[in-house]
Amino acid sequence: MTAAHQLTATDTVTLRLAAPAVSADVVLIPFDQTRRSGLNPRKTFSEDRLKELAQSIFEHTKFGADGSVVETGIQQNLLGRPHPEQGVEIVAGERRQRAVELLVQGFEGQMADGEDSNGRPRTKTVWMQVGADYPMPFSIKALTDAELIELATLENYEREDMTLMETADAFMALKGAGRDEGYIALKFAKHPSTVRELIRLAAGLGKEGRRLLEQGQITAEQAKLIASTSGALKKSLVEQARHGASFAVLRNLLKQASFAVEHAVFDVAGSGLRIDEGGLLGDFPAKFSDPKAALSAQAAALEQVKAQEEATGAWHEVLVLPVESEYGYLPGSEWVASWNRPEGVPPCLVLAYSTVNGKAVRHEGVARADAVRAWRQQQQDAARAATGADLTQDAPSRAATPDDTGKGVREAGHVTGHQVRSMALDAYFATHERECLALACATLLQTLTSGASRTLMGIRLGGRKPSPHTAETQELASRVAALFPSVFTPTEDGSFKVSRDVDLYDALTAEHVTTAQLVSLFTLLTHREVGAWEHNVSRPGSDLNAFAHKIGAAEDVKRHLTLSAEFLQAYRADDLMGMIATMPESQRPAPRHNASKKDIVALILEKADALKEAGWTPDLVKFQR
Repeated sequence: MTAAHQLTATDTVTLRLAAPAVSADVVLIPFDQTRRSGLNPRKTFSEDRLKELAQSIFEHTKFGADGSVVETGIQQNLLGRPHPEQGVEIVAGERRQRAVELLVQGFEGQMADGEDSNGRPRTKTVWMQVGADYPMPFSIKALTDAELIELATLENYEREDMTLMETADAFMALKGAGRDEGYIALKFAKHPSTVRELIRLAAGLGKEGRRLLEQGQITAEQAKLIASTSGALKKSLVEQARHGASFAVLRNLLKQASFAVEHAVFDVAGSGLRIDEGGLLGDFPAKFSDPKAALSAQAAALEQVKAQEEATGAWHEVLVLPVESEYGYLPGSEWVASWNRPEGVPPCLVLAYSTVNGKAVRHEGVARADAVRAWRQQQQDAARAATGADLTQDAPSRAATPDDTGKGVREAGHVTGHQVRSMALDAYFATHERECLALACATLLQTLTSGASRTLMGIRLGGRKPSPHTAETQELASRVAALFPSVFTPTEDGSFKVSRDVDLYDALTAEHVTTAQLVSLFTLLTHREVGAWEHNVSRPGSDLNAFAHKIGAAEDVKRHLTLSAEFLQAYRADDLMGMIATMPESQRPAPRHNASKKDIVALILEKADALKEAGWTPDLVKFQR
């Protein structure tokens, strides 16, 4: 330590009134003449460690016979600058000043007291206290605010005991004092992106977020997510974090509630909107800095799409609709999905966009709920007039449902529908290798372009339900099993078993295996997946429906369907009456008033051959949604 000298009264007055010239000399400043700086980034100090330091200072202090301090016990000089009003403002060494403050207040501590009879160190409890004029060694320099912040930060940073928020606040203060991010990064050996991240954290975390971080209720990564938000979203994330939401949960909420650039349907480059690239997390999707402006641009772009769609004449109505759902869902009370829209109700196109995250979703073939209700009422009135029956007698608590949507139909009805559609596709795909290859390629392209896991034509193979196979499928399965006898074994139902004792990759890439053989196998696997379904109540996707109509499978279902008592029994009485209303008028059975379900089934079965001849098919069996 540089030799110290006692600060004279004249020197003290000089420090109060004006900053002295910069000097390398160390002067002793009384404790009550020192002032802590509000610019010091370090705000938290361990009470236990402060007490340890205070005890060490006391033990190293030399006292005179009258109890006055002869030599200070502080081993390292403090750094200060003249305070504009009184004394010295601390630049570096606040921890030592706080330790002396404990001594001024006084406390009981343990001091060495020689050794016991066994040579072990002995301690005693003593009262440790010094006067408010306790001398503290200072190096006095005239410093700017930026220099003060920088030196104070460096001192604490090198000790590695600054908290994350203290470091973030220091970097933000340095930037506010005129230091740029590149300078700060170089000075503190940080990457510029890390400096920017910490400055954003200090500026954006907020009072409640800081409290949660200081108390250890949230992690640094959670704090960074919260700091990247503002307003109601910030309040929501803080509340979620307070109640234990994990980083993954907060991240998902933020993704849903941020207008990501990838959701834009407008020309992003031409919009002039500012983009936040990655926020506080490098892998976070880029988002618009002004989500309100982005929503306006999104709505305007969708209005242009609306005009183009209206020009095609394909839709009864085209509508651009803002929705609150982050997934772009339509309000269920106002709209009926395409798979529940009766064929008699003209389809609409709704271009929905989320007011939460801007996501745009195209809803094809939907209908207004009031239009569907009106159509159903018309059909019910028509059915009542045609049959003379009271359609609500068998179900007084539920209005009749003339359209056959499949709601309320038991499992057997849905299974029959799936089997009939599978049979209509089966023979075609078993004999059309080119189409199978095209479908598989389309699936791969969907996966690449959407970034999602898409299975063939939108149907998942998991949880397959058994369906009958045509002679063509059985022949193809036998042929494939003959081509790969070590891999496949035909079964009685026309399918095959896969051997678990063979390495499939080795078997299918053997030198004798030809491209034509692999194409045959590919055809079998592809067409089996297209004909499968996962859940009994699921219906074919729009892609498969469109393809079925293209290849004539939608007409072929009539050939494969035979009305059975089991299929009809899956419906309720009022649903059967609704089914009757969809039949050709010339073949429509006429149940008597208050007819039982058994009687209605019998009447429909009597007309089964005539209905098949007329080409009638229940809606539940058709390729539609």
